[in-house]
Order: sequence, then structure tokens, then C-alpha cells
Amino acid sequence: MDVRGTRIRVQRWGDGSGPPILYWHGGGGGCDESPALAPPLVEAGYTIHALDAPGYGESSRLERDDYAPSALAGLAAELLDVLGLAPVVWLGFSWGGNIGMHTAVRFPDSVRALGLLDSGYLQAEDDPEYDPDTDFEDELEELARLSKAGESWDAPAEVIAAAMAGSRKEPCPPLYPKLRETAIPVLLAHATEPPELDALRRDALKRFRTGLPEARLVPIPGAGHGVLGDNTPEVCRAVLAWLSVVR
Repeated sequence: MDVRGTRIRVQRWGDGSGPPILYWHGGGGGCDESPALAPPLVEAGYTIHALDAPGYGESSRLERDDYAPSALAGLAAELLDVLGLAPVVWLGFSWGGNIGMHTAVRFPDSVRALGLLDSGYLQAEDDPEYDPDTDFEDELEELARLSKAGESWDAPAEVIAAAMAGSRKEPCPPLYPKLRETAIPVLLAHATEPPELDALRRDALKRFRTGLPEARLVPIPGAGHGVLGDNTPEVCRAVLAWLSVVR
């Protein structure tokens, strides 16, 4: 699809007759995420559209400033219009959920329900080692270190660094009041591991519950941040149970 002069690759699972879901992957890419999530949802009667976000996979990249979540929300809303999916059920893992929350707040007519997979409740300031001066170059340096340690992603490091730097500048918790005003149903399927992060998660989840008291929160047993990969069946059960209510 062409959106704002940007070529976006979108894969579809299902024959198109079922209720539409848009899946936006995490900051590392979605080569393993969508194939794990889509089959159970298609079997339940849904049609899944999963994109390569700009700069990931086969989608063309953006300028650095265009990776701000508020800017990506505008592109997402236009993509939904081009695909004819609005209002859509949005499912997003990590970074993808952050973009979904910004899209729901800025373009509430585009999102019918918002499913967050370990997303939307943490912000950079929650990290005890948070440095407010961290910028794009710092993110790039950290990615270079991780690459040397053997990690790989579906996008160039410059794209991921721009996405992460943008998310730091526009965190999700300040959006809770406006998101609540939209009355869009929200699901948060969240990590439960590792135990050393229990206190950090507890405080962040309390903030989330306070800001979005109508949201459904589901802990995923045995799952760290990569909830979908760590416990695919439980994540799919949580999503399907929630969809049965908001469908």
C-alpha cells in the first residue's frame, strides 16, 4: 500500500469476511509475531492485517522525526482508511501498542478496540537507571552493543533507534485521560516475569488501572516482555476472550 508516499507492506490472514484486526509489531520487528498470533484468530473468524512498519521488513523508511508516535498515528489512520478497515480492532506488541494508543487518542474513529501486548503501561522513567538525556545517538550505541552480542532485528539500527527515541519523548501514561474519554475498550495482556521486575511492574500496573479503570488486565503466566513468544496459547486465549465481549 502507498500511504503518504511511503510504501507499506501488509500481510492478510483470512478471507476478508471476518471482523478486521490490525496488528502492529514491536520495535524489533514482527517476523515471528504475526505468524504466531494470526492462525488462532483466523480460526475464530477474524481477518488479520499485519504490517511491516515503516523501515521494517519490506516497507520503506521515514525521516527520523517521523518516527514520533504522534506522527506514526497519523500515518496509521490513513493506512486504515486506505485498507477500508476503520474502525478496527488494534492489537500491538510493545512499540506497536504504544502507536495504537496514540492512534486511538488522536483518531478515535479509526480504532474500535485496543489490545496491548505488554505495552502502554511502562515508560522510560520507570527504569531506576533512567537517564533523561538519552537521545537517538545513545539508542544507536546501545543497539550496536546488542548487535555485537548477537541480537538481530527486522530493520536497520537507525530505524529502531528513531522509533525508541520517539517513544521516550511521547510516553503513553499521559494519554490515559484522553483515551478513557473515548470509551474505546482496552485489553492489557502483561508480563509476569522476571520476578526482579515485580515491584516496577506493580507500580506501573497500578498507574494503568488508575488511569484506565475500565480496561481488562490479564497477567500472562511464565511470560517476560515477549509475552507472545513466551506463552502464545495464553495470549491468544486472553485476546479471544476479550474479543468475544467487544465484538
